[in-house]
Amino acid sequence: MASTPLVHRSLSGAETTFNQVKTDTMKKLTSLIIAIMLAIPAFSSFEKGNQQFIAGEYREAIESYMTVVGSGLVSAELYFNLGNAFFRTGDFPRAILFYERARRLSPKDEDILMNLGIANTRITDRFEVMPDVFFVRWWKNFSEIFSRDGWAVVFLVLVFISVLCLAWYFLSFTYDRKKLAFYTFLLFLIFSATALGSAIQQHREQTRPTGIIMTNRVDVSSTPQISRPQFTIHAGTKVDILDELGNYYRIRIPDGNTGWISKNDLEVI
Repeated sequence: MASTPLVHRSLSGAETTFNQVKTDTMKKLTSLIIAIMLAIPAFSSFEKGNQQFIAGEYREAIESYMTVVGSGLVSAELYFNLGNAFFRTGDFPRAILFYERARRLSPKDEDILMNLGIANTRITDRFEVMPDVFFVRWWKNFSEIFSRDGWAVVFLVLVFISVLCLAWYFLSFTYDRKKLAFYTFLLFLIFSATALGSAIQQHREQTRPTGIIMTNRVDVSSTPQISRPQFTIHAGTKVDILDELGNYYRIRIPDGNTGWISKNDLEVI
């Protein structure tokens, strides 16, 4: 949820510290009050959307869910329900869009992954994707054990243990203990580097710019300007966004081909 900007005036002299504490407290209280005021109607709209979905009123449910999105409150559950509602109306590209947004917030959720897979069977494009070599595939699977924040916590714990091992090394007086402490330190240092690399990998996956094609048929060109199309893609296809220029995106489709399309043809995940 986007916070409301608060304008305050800096003070000088001895009053600065006292007034800054009061200002910070007021900012926190104001933010809390605003959050509650926004959350109450948003929760009401979310529950209304759920009831409309159960009643089979899928378009009305979409309107209720989008009201929550418009308030700035988002969650994997909200995006998942939106995906389900769009799927029920036959709008598979938007269903995929919101399933993908839900997956970014909850990448291991089995229901999200299953429904996303089903929705992807309802679109036109199919691509032959070259499989990753085994060590790349292993690294990706390993990095998905925890979320980005989870790996960050693991990294900090391992770094702390590494520091303890280093202190053990310097405080030891015998050769055998120093040797054990040194190799233990190296081991946990390697573990720390692995955890950091996994956190970076997860961060890249979560922040990698991607989008879903929304136009039924899109001709992809070699240049941003109008030119002879290289290939054609269709609504629902997920693409990587490599660059942008004016009103155009340079994209890459799953088989590795790249080209330029209008921004109007794509919705960013």
